[in-house]
Amino acid sequence: MPFYLVVLYGILLLLVLGWTYRTRALKHVTYERYFSHSTAYEGDRIQLVERIANRKALPVPWLRLESLLSRDLVFGRQANFDVNSGEKYQNHFSLFSLRPYRQIVRRHEVLCSKRGVYTLPSATMTAGEPLGLVHVVKRFPLSLTLLVFPREVPYPDLPLPSHSWLGDLTVKRWIVEDPFLTAGVREYQSGDSFRSVNWKATARTGSMQVHQRDHTADHHLMICLNFEVTASMWNTVTQPERIELGIRYAATIAGYAISHGIETGLLCNGWEQGEAKIPVHIPPMGGALQHEQLLASLAKLQLESAANMDYMLDRETEAGTTQTDFLIITCHRGDKLTAAAERIRRLGNGVDWLDIPEERGGESNASHN
Repeated sequence: MPFYLVVLYGILLLLVLGWTYRTRALKHVTYERYFSHSTAYEGDRIQLVERIANRKALPVPWLRLESLLSRDLVFGRQANFDVNSGEKYQNHFSLFSLRPYRQIVRRHEVLCSKRGVYTLPSATMTAGEPLGLVHVVKRFPLSLTLLVFPREVPYPDLPLPSHSWLGDLTVKRWIVEDPFLTAGVREYQSGDSFRSVNWKATARTGSMQVHQRDHTADHHLMICLNFEVTASMWNTVTQPERIELGIRYAATIAGYAISHGIETGLLCNGWEQGEAKIPVHIPPMGGALQHEQLLASLAKLQLESAANMDYMLDRETEAGTTQTDFLIITCHRGDKLTAAAERIRRLGNGVDWLDIPEERGGESNASHN
C-alpha cells in the first residue's frame, strides 16, 4: 500500500475516532457521589463514595473527574486520586478508565477536622479518545451535604462553678409544691391552708403542724453563647479558636442537660449559614429531636456577631421569661452584659456564668448568681 494511502487512512481513522469520542465519550456514563453518613462530629472519619458506570459498548480509555470541596475535609492518599489545596478549598482530581458496561466504586476516607456545613453542588467530568487529542467536558449537578457537629468535651472538664445546679441535678431550682408528695411536717405559717394541717403531729407536739410538701422540678435551661470576645467587639469574631471552644462547651452542656430530662434552648448572637443574618433563638424543649436541632444550629454558626448579647438578654426580660436558668458562655463580663444578666435574674431566673479561657489549657473563672 502506498505510503500516502497509509497516511490518508490514518488521518481518516483519527477523524472517525475523534468524532466518535466527541459525540459519545460521555454518553450513557453515570456518576454518583455520596457520604457514608449525612452527619458526623469533629474528629470523625467517614467515607466519600464515588460510583461511576459506563453503560455502553464504547470503552472510555481515560476519564478525569474534578470537584471542589472545603479543605477542612481531609482526604487520605489513594492511587489515581490527587488533591490540590488552597487557603479555603481544595480541588479533587480522580482518574478512571472504563471498559464497556462496567462500573467502578471508590471509597475515600475523610477526616472531619472542623464543624460546619459542607456542600458539593457539582462535579466536572472530562473524557476523550486514547491519544488525548479530543476531549469533551460535562458538568454533573450534585446535591451533597454533610453536617459536622461540634466535638463535645468531657463533662468534668467544663469550667462550671462547683455549686452550679447543673453539676448536681438533684438540686431543684424551679419548684412547685406537689400535693401528692409529702416530705414531713413543719410548724404552721401564716397563709398555710387548714387542709394541710397534720392533726396527729399537732397533738403530739402541742403546736400547730402542717404537712411539708415535697416539690417537683420544672427545669428550663437557656444556653447563651456570646460571640463577643470583648465588650467593644462587633461583627467578625477576633479570636475564632476561643469561640470554637465556647461552641464545644455549648454542645456538651446541651447533650448533658437533655439527657437528664432538662428542657434546653439556645440563645446566640451569631447567625447560621444559609439563613438570614439574625441571632439564633431556639426555645427550651426536650427530647432527641431538640438535641439534634441544637447541634445542627451550633454546626452552622458563622463566626460573626449579629447582635449584642446584652440586647438579646434584655429581649428575654421584656418578654417576661421566668422559671429559666440562663447559662452565659462568654469571653467577657462587660458592664452592659452584667447589668442585663442582673435584670433577667430579678425576674426570678437563675444566672450562671461559664468563662471561655484564653487558651484550651488556661485557667477560667466561673461563678453562680
